[in-house]
Amino acid sequence: MDIAALSTVSANVRVQQEVSVLNMKRAMDLTEQNGQAVQQLIQSTGQSLEPHLGKNVDIAI
Repeated sequence: MDIAALSTVSANVRVQQEVSVLNMKRAMDLTEQNGQAVQQLIQSTGQSLEPHLGKNVDIAI
């Protein structure tokens, strides 16, 4: 290979790596946002809508 071809290949590899890193950062950001949304959902439903349900268990032997 000549110098020009090596330079082109090297530049292409670098661009592909940068794109991969940016995609991974984007995926991590989305995952963090989804995690925060789930936490907020769990906290907002912390109080049962029907608090009398689930407190008693009927057992027959």
